Amino acid sequence: MFRNPLTDTVVVLLILILFFAPKRLPGLGRGIGEGIKEFKAGITGKPDATDQPQLTEGTEPAQPAGSPADRSS
Repeated sequence: MFRNPLTDTVVVLLILILFFAPKRLPGLGRGIGEGIKEFKAGITGKPDATDQPQLTEGTEPAQPAGSPADRSS
């Protein structure tokens, strides 16, 4: 009638380890973490860091279609 929740948690974790195997657990955890992060961002309305474009060193931002750089050739 009164079961220990810690025992239940340990049993579930053992089943997950046996079912998904150790090589798949990091990817599974990463996917769950990203899902939680996206869910929280959706609830709060704040943009996620992955939504913003990132510039790497050595790359220039794209020029608009009617820019003077296009007309020089």
